[in-house]
Amino acid sequence: MKVKIPLNITSRLADVIRANVGEKSFTRWQFMWTMTSPLFRAVRETVSNRSLRCWQSVDKAVDWVERHGLYIIAGLLLVSTLLWFAALKGSVPSRLIHGFLYSLQFIVLNKRVDDVQETLLRYGLYLPLFALPFFASIAFFGALFRERLVPFLQTREVATLNHHHVIVGYGAFGQALAKELGKNGRTVVGIDLPGSPAIPVANSILLRYDALHVPIVNKANMESAKCVYLLLPSERDNLRILEKITQQLQNKNVKVFLRTETNNMQRLIADWVGLKAFNLNTGLDIRPCSPIDIAARGVVNAYAPDLYAATDREGPIAQMVMVTGASAAAKALVLRLARIGVFSPQGKLQLVWAGEGVDKAYAEIAAIYPALETGFDRRQFWGAPADISRKYFDRVLPPIKIDILDSPAAHAIRGGALDHVCGARRPSVIYVCHESAVRNLAEARDLQAALCSHDTLMGEKESRQRLILAVQSPSVLGIGDGADVAVLNVLSYRIEEVSIDSVFANTVADDRADELAKGFDSAYAQRRKIDELAWVQKKFFLKESNRELADHLAIKARYSGIDAKKVADCVFKGTAAISDDDRKLMELHRDDLIAMEQLRYRAFMFMNGFAHGSRPEEEDEQKKFGKELDRSLRINATLLKENLSSAERVKDEDIIDVSLAALRLRSAENSR
Repeated sequence: MKVKIPLNITSRLADVIRANVGEKSFTRWQFMWTMTSPLFRAVRETVSNRSLRCWQSVDKAVDWVERHGLYIIAGLLLVSTLLWFAALKGSVPSRLIHGFLYSLQFIVLNKRVDDVQETLLRYGLYLPLFALPFFASIAFFGALFRERLVPFLQTREVATLNHHHVIVGYGAFGQALAKELGKNGRTVVGIDLPGSPAIPVANSILLRYDALHVPIVNKANMESAKCVYLLLPSERDNLRILEKITQQLQNKNVKVFLRTETNNMQRLIADWVGLKAFNLNTGLDIRPCSPIDIAARGVVNAYAPDLYAATDREGPIAQMVMVTGASAAAKALVLRLARIGVFSPQGKLQLVWAGEGVDKAYAEIAAIYPALETGFDRRQFWGAPADISRKYFDRVLPPIKIDILDSPAAHAIRGGALDHVCGARRPSVIYVCHESAVRNLAEARDLQAALCSHDTLMGEKESRQRLILAVQSPSVLGIGDGADVAVLNVLSYRIEEVSIDSVFANTVADDRADELAKGFDSAYAQRRKIDELAWVQKKFFLKESNRELADHLAIKARYSGIDAKKVADCVFKGTAAISDDDRKLMELHRDDLIAMEQLRYRAFMFMNGFAHGSRPEEEDEQKKFGKELDRSLRINATLLKENLSSAERVKDEDIIDVSLAALRLRSAENSR
């Protein structure tokens, strides 16, 4: 803490008390000070050591006394009254009344008990003599301590911070993010409603405010913050807070994560109509996103299917994965895989979506993203030229091949439905995504048994593929891969539990996509490195396109044959660099990587679901790059041409060069 309490404050306080109450009364105050000094010593030690943990402990103790103070005082008054009743003489009503009045005098007056003749009663009265004023003061003034002193000290501490992270909304996602940021040594300021059950974690300060009605920009010192996360459950409330922030943080170069309920906000901001209505030219790097979508991105990156199974470089299907369930997490994973599901220049990703209700879930997202269900017979919908070949169009649209099995996943496998759509191929990874963690685990075991029923799937533990669980909270049932069950060692699939909250926090805290995306963006600007302000002012759509490219870098590296762990450490963690031999592998497959980048870019463009048409100035800008925009769908017509222009190919060659350069650099220091 920055607030300093003089060490001689106790002696000054003693002099003031002695001067005002006299030497006789001071004896009692001195005794009370002796009783309460441990509390004040704890406060003084906390302030001098700059430790919030001790403040929190004191706060809990004061809170307990405050909540139970009236009961404690009533009990002490009752005990004191009974003791006076036994010590006094006279009638019963008189003894009761005088005993109660004498007990009340303990709180405000120096009532003497030395005149009581009975030794046992006299010593018994000593307890309420000092306990009553102490607990009364705590009960009556505890709220002042908790609601004034602690927030004041915390605010003073926050005012001195720099490059800290501010989390508005300390729910499950907010607490997980604060915990992850704290692990990495970053200072976090959390803001949540007064009376909420949220508990601050290490390296964090929790302020109790209503963010909608309090000037949180000043309270949380956002002008000096590095990043602000608006994680309230309501999208409307987050937008209201964002409006307040943008008015006070003009050109402050602060990154803002805006939690949205669906992906509609991202789609709106990416389009011209959204850009006009939602002005982002504020100097803030605003990134609207759903926590579930970020968690899906983290799951795909951390448990990418190509990391655990070979990719078919020649066939029409390069890789096959499976998603079960119709939850929001399942939909987010399907969309995530569709955006980056290019695993080879010849084949696409096959995704089997199984479970009850997936037909309806698929119809919901396909209505928003028509590219998911496009076939050759609908090529005119996209304005494709009449002479386009079926082989090429089928390779471009849809971005991934989706097969729907609207029945329980294990039943579909045992009944032969999976064999019907996939033949002898088995999923390299399965994402089990229901709302219930217990249901996820139960279905995972059913799937494991169904998929491992063939002798050909039994193998060594080192060669096993993965069965991933996307759960809301870590399970304690003990049936995952860490369970001490001998049969698990010979099954080709294993179960691993993944917490959505933790994956979201890890993805945000350790995100390197922006650093890589800036390098990719330089390929468009003739290799001139973009500065931070220019990056912030870029359109959301362009920044997001380069972030997607950064995520696809791992797939390119794995396609080239680089070790899976090295790819993960290098691309997603920034803690490793590829060797010269690894670089040669990527250069050997240079043409394939360029073709994969072209397909990836097409998939990203088609998956953004533009629907508001283009503007003349945008068309003129795109014509400089040899692109033709369709006015009705705002689709670049060159995306459907089998042979891209020379300018487009040069751009993709530059992208691959930048990818190689990014992989060669150890960027752990630069990713922070």
